[in-house]
Amino acid sequence: MKQLILTFTIIFSSLNLFAQNQFHIGQYAIHQPFLNPASIGTMETINLAMLYKKQWVKFEGAPHLQGFNFNMPITKAKKMFAGINILNDKAGLNNSTEVSGTFAYKLKTSKKSRLIFGLTASLNLIKSDLSDASLIDFNDPLYTTTTPTFALPNFKFGTYYYFKKFYIGFVAPNILENKVIETNGSPDGFYGFNPDNMHYYVHSGYKFDLKNKNSIITSLLVKEVAGSPIQLDFNVHTMFKDRFGLGVTVRSSKDAMGVISMYVIPQLLISYGYEYAFSELNQFNSGTHEILLVYKVAGGKQTIAFPRL
Repeated sequence: MKQLILTFTIIFSSLNLFAQNQFHIGQYAIHQPFLNPASIGTMETINLAMLYKKQWVKFEGAPHLQGFNFNMPITKAKKMFAGINILNDKAGLNNSTEVSGTFAYKLKTSKKSRLIFGLTASLNLIKSDLSDASLIDFNDPLYTTTTPTFALPNFKFGTYYYFKKFYIGFVAPNILENKVIETNGSPDGFYGFNPDNMHYYVHSGYKFDLKNKNSIITSLLVKEVAGSPIQLDFNVHTMFKDRFGLGVTVRSSKDAMGVISMYVIPQLLISYGYEYAFSELNQFNSGTHEILLVYKVAGGKQTIAFPRL
C-alpha cells in the first residue's frame, strides 16, 4: 500500500510540474505574439509563424516543442486584432497541447505612440504515456496505459506600449493555476485562481538605426516566476540591409543563444537559434536547436522584432 501511495505521489508531482510549466521560446523577441498577446496589435497585416524547438539534444526524454501562430486585424481602422495559437510540448512521458485564441485592442496615445491590451483564452490538453516508462516491475498495472487527457482552461493577459524606437510590455502568462490532483486514488485535473502561483513578465526593447538600412535592436526580458529567483534575458540582434540578421541572447540561468536570420523574400523570415547551457547540464547534452518561420502578407513595412507606426 505504501508503494502504491508513493507511486501515485511521483506521478501527480510530475504531472503538476508539467501542467504548470511555461513554454520557453528562445526567439521570443523576433515574433513576440508567442510571448505577449497584446503584441499582435503591432502587426497590421495578416501574419503567421511556425516554430520547432529540440531541447537538450542527446538527453533522453528532453523536451521538444512545436508551435503555430496566426494573427490578423479584424477592423478597417486596425484597432482590433485576433489570433490563434497552437503549441505542443513533449517532455519525457508527458505531452501537452495548448490551443488558444487572442483578442487585442489598440489605443492611440499620441501621434507616434500606441498602447495595446491583449487577452488570451486557452485550453491545455495534458496526458502522460506511462507505458513508455522504464520499469522494474513490468506487471505494474499503473504503467500499462496512458493517463486520461486533462483539459485545463487558462487565461493570459498582456499590455504593450510603443513609441518611436522604444517598446515595453507586461504579461501575466497564466492567470489560473492548473494542476493534477488525486481524487479517489486516480489523477484528476484541477484549475483555480491562486495569487501565490502567479507569474509575471516584463519585456522591453530599443532600436538603433544605423546607415544603409542597418540596425541594432536590444531587448530585455524579466521573469518573475513563483517559487524561483528573478530571471533575466538580454538580447542583441543586428540587421544588415533589413535582410540578414545576427543575434545573441544571454540569460541569468547560465544559458546563451546565438541566432542567424534572413528574409528569403520580403514577406518570409527564416531564423535559426542554437542554445548552449553553461552549467552541469551541458555534460549530458549537445545543446538546443530552434527554428522559426515568420510570414506576413505584403503591406506595411515592419522589420524584425520591432513595430512600425
